[in-house]
Amino acid sequence: MDLNELYFRHQLSIVRATSAPTFEARHAHRGLAAGYARRIAALQSGDAIVALASATLLRRDRPRLRH
Repeated sequence: MDLNELYFRHQLSIVRATSAPTFEARHAHRGLAAGYARRIAALQSGDAIVALASATLLRRDRPRLRH
């Protein structure tokens, strides 16, 4: 996932947290935003190996979408 996609997903998570109807949903979206922020910070600080490894692990856990 490149930096632009991370920024997009971070902002989307913040918007969804703001409009979430329940505490649990707000908490989940804020957690996602925090995770994206950590990955953005890692890429910006030059710690790209950690960020890419994290992205790889997350990708394995995520179910594949079929179009």
